[in-house]
Amino acid sequence: MTLPAPPDFLTISFRPDLNILVVRWQRLISLAEMQQGYLHLLEHAAYHNCRHWLLDGRRRFNTDREGAQWMVSTFLPLLHPRLGQRTYLAYLLAPVTLREQDADAAFPPPAYFLDKPFLGERFVEEGEAISWLQHQP
Repeated sequence: MTLPAPPDFLTISFRPDLNILVVRWQRLISLAEMQQGYLHLLEHAAYHNCRHWLLDGRRRFNTDREGAQWMVSTFLPLLHPRLGQRTYLAYLLAPVTLREQDADAAFPPPAYFLDKPFLGERFVEEGEAISWLQHQP
């Protein structure tokens, strides 16, 4: 099976040496583009059987409640049926994004993930994000 190329606002590469899917948003995106990008990412993850994702949103700059709501209610519930085990999402963000109240409110608190088949964490350093992913089962 050949995977279609990602849209122009997204790059996806599988690092077999780390067993990590590296996803980089290339620009500011609309909600529809975010949805398209994440669904495309899920196809790549299923193809590579990869449940450890580095999501680089430093160029994206737009985390909002509407997108977060779609992630929580629609996208994240697709992961376990498709990938079979818990999925780990390391979000690499610009430091300014972590200081924005709206962006912070859009990301669920740690307690949210306790009983979920996915776990997300936010980082500003790529090395820390990769290290966190490598320490997950």
